[in-house]
Amino acid sequence: MTPEYLDELANIADPDKLWKINVLKQMDLPPEKRRQLDAGVALRRHAAYHRSLNVVLEQQRSLLITPLSSNSTAQKAVDTPPEHERLRPRHRY
Repeated sequence: MTPEYLDELANIADPDKLWKINVLKQMDLPPEKRRQLDAGVALRRHAAYHRSLNVVLEQQRSLLITPLSSNSTAQKAVDTPPEHERLRPRHRY
């Protein structure tokens, strides 16, 4: 799935754009609206992850992901380790 398609799905899952409202108001949402918000946010995060992958794929680098908590990560493009480099196809993307 492309990041653009995932963004479309996020808009379908959360047509009210609940992710744009104040975080304090988000905490007061009823359970069904909270699930709507969570679905949209999860799809948008997945789209952002795919955008990061596409960038490092173009650069022929690797994406290092460090978990910081159950809900956040630090990401960095790094040189590909030799043991991974040999797994790459020889053609450019």
